[in-house]
Amino acid sequence: MLLGAQEMRYGKYSDLEFSYNEVDFEPDADAVVLQESCYSFFSGIVIHNQIHRRIKVLKESGKEQANVILRYYKGENKVQDIFKIKAQTINSTNGEIEIEELSKTDFFEADAGEGWHEIRFTFPNVQIGSIMEFSYEKTDKSVISLDGWVFQNEIPTLKSIFDITFPDFLKYKTFGQGIKTISHNSLTNTNNNYRWELENLNAFRPEPYMAHYTDYLEKVAFQLEGYEMGQMDISGIDFNTYKKLFNTWQDLADFFTGSYHFERFLEPKKEAGIINEIGLSENDTLRLATDIYEYASSQYNFSGISRIIPSKDFSEMLSSKNGDRAEINLSLLAHLRQYGIVAFPVLISSKGNGRSNLVPFPYMDQFNELIIVSLIGNKIYFLDATDPNLPFGFLPENFLVNQGFLLMEENSGLIDIQIPHSSGYYAFSDITLEDEHTIKRESSLKVTDFDYVHNFGIQQNETISQEEFEKIVFTGNQENIETISINENKKYRNQLSINYTSSKELNGDNTLYINPFYLMRWQSNPFISSTRAFPIDFNYTFTDRYATNIKIPEGYILDDFPENTAITLPGGAITFNFVVNVLENIAAVNAVISVKTHIIGAVDYPDLRYMIDIISSKFKEPLVLVKSSSIAPTASVE
Repeated sequence: MLLGAQEMRYGKYSDLEFSYNEVDFEPDADAVVLQESCYSFFSGIVIHNQIHRRIKVLKESGKEQANVILRYYKGENKVQDIFKIKAQTINSTNGEIEIEELSKTDFFEADAGEGWHEIRFTFPNVQIGSIMEFSYEKTDKSVISLDGWVFQNEIPTLKSIFDITFPDFLKYKTFGQGIKTISHNSLTNTNNNYRWELENLNAFRPEPYMAHYTDYLEKVAFQLEGYEMGQMDISGIDFNTYKKLFNTWQDLADFFTGSYHFERFLEPKKEAGIINEIGLSENDTLRLATDIYEYASSQYNFSGISRIIPSKDFSEMLSSKNGDRAEINLSLLAHLRQYGIVAFPVLISSKGNGRSNLVPFPYMDQFNELIIVSLIGNKIYFLDATDPNLPFGFLPENFLVNQGFLLMEENSGLIDIQIPHSSGYYAFSDITLEDEHTIKRESSLKVTDFDYVHNFGIQQNETISQEEFEKIVFTGNQENIETISINENKKYRNQLSINYTSSKELNGDNTLYINPFYLMRWQSNPFISSTRAFPIDFNYTFTDRYATNIKIPEGYILDDFPENTAITLPGGAITFNFVVNVLENIAAVNAVISVKTHIIGAVDYPDLRYMIDIISSKFKEPLVLVKSSSIAPTASVE
């Protein structure tokens, strides 16, 4: 019998709930949502949500679920509100049910800033086996976009119910995400009523190489598609007309750009003279755009706040030189346009905003960041001027998404975001035997494009010492660094070059074990878990190349070395080649790992995990050199 077959009622419990002690689809879970529900309905144009959640503690660590935070947006006009909260802890001791209710004084409200508020409370006397139950009501006056419901939690969920009834005069469009949500038949027999009942939902938690789990959660949201308006004709007869909202991408673009502050950035006539004062006069358009970008990113200070509609106009930005992301990037756009460079705003949903892919419909709530796109010659460049360390034509790592929303006077719509690059590590070494017990390595490492920008480029600045930087670069290196030179070129080639020499004492009199490679991202397998709930996201494609020449010293022979290996992930998303060639007294070791598809589905996780195991193991295999005098001669057989 399914534990959540019957819909729960507050304060009513079943024997199955008290005896339940393990989640069959997540046996290691320390707590579980037995059941949760949200019933939503309208009173006029205010939506009411009745929320009820029941949790059971399965292990000691599951007691952390006793701390609850309910977050809502109050704003200046009490947009959202939470009330009628009640909560209780239920324990069963020798068949006796003990209930401890929270009083009004146990609930605390805190101001979380920027209009957000939180209600916090803690369940008392929580033990292994305790059931924690709470319910509350939440109202929301924002009817254009509805939060809807997220069916998954940070612990597994046995059953999650969302039920919503719309009034006749409001028409909404539904946006589902997740296989279970999208495939569920939500239409009921009741007029304007929709209902989802999802079961056996995995917990969400961070996993290696995943920008953020919120982008893949099972959830549903809504946007107002249109509404009926009551009117009266000349004869005094009432009739209704239907007003449709955001029917096209251009409608949505006009909504965003139509605000007063936004318009002032798009056509900065009054500020043109101030823009011209920076005095740029490059004949090369790309160089001119780069200079304007560097001027904007260095002159305007980023507040750390991200918005898609500016809260102040361009004149205020020019005087304060302080702004949020929309204001700084729209200032960049104004400068570019003043110098005759084609540029437009682009809205994106950054990684962690809750959308793995954009909804192909003008849904306003899926966007949270504003960047700029510029057409120079026949090439497209995407720009974000909030970080002076970010080179021209690159974006922050969590902005590396597939699509954005291009805002134009006409023909606005979705645009692919593709940034040409050649990212990767290129490591080359020559290894020689300095004496019988010491090897010397002369190496060069090049780190290019996104690997440079996101792994090393921003690290190498005035706030970090050379010693600290070396620790970052040489993580995992067991050799003594003797000399090092670092050259960072981010203006045109976006490349970090490191040349260094190192040495290492070797153990053993007659046998030498030499590891050909260091400075790798593949030294260990980050994919430890046996299962994976979400896709793997490497953020960008890249190719790593490693080449080492080992000079076999006189008096030694190459006794053993790693086998040549070639592996390809099913579908060709990742390839790996490892080759050892021996020519006279040189052992040449070459390895190439190429990640050709940066997002790999969870279904391919077992193959990926196995492949990375092989790669990391292969890089740890040494070449074995043995003194020729220590090898016993082979007996001849007559």
